[in-house]
Amino acid sequence: MKSKILILDNKIYSLSKVSNFLKQKKFEVVKPTETQSVFNICSKADVAAVIIDLRLFGEKSAVFIRNLKENVLPEHVKLITISDHTSPRQIFQKITLDT
Repeated sequence: MKSKILILDNKIYSLSKVSNFLKQKKFEVVKPTETQSVFNICSKADVAAVIIDLRLFGEKSAVFIRNLKENVLPEHVKLITISDHTSPRQIFQKITLDT
C-alpha cells in the first residue's frame, strides 16, 4: 500500500514538480479541491505526511499550521513546511527520515 502525502501549495509549477517526484518514489499524492476541507482530509484520508507552503495563506499561515499541528493531525503524521527554495529531494528526505 502506498503512503499518502497531502500537498498544500498554491504555485502550480512547484506543486507539479514535487507531486511528480513523489509519485516516482511510489507515494500517492492527495490534493484538496476547492470544496474539500483540508482539516477533513487530514483527519480522514490516512495521510503519512502533509506538505505545506509556508506562505500559502500569507500572514495567516503560521496560525493555520499551528492549528493543523495541534488540533488536527495525528502524532504519526509528519508536517513538512516548504518554501520556494525547498527541492523535491529535500522533501523526500524529510518524509523518509525515521521511517
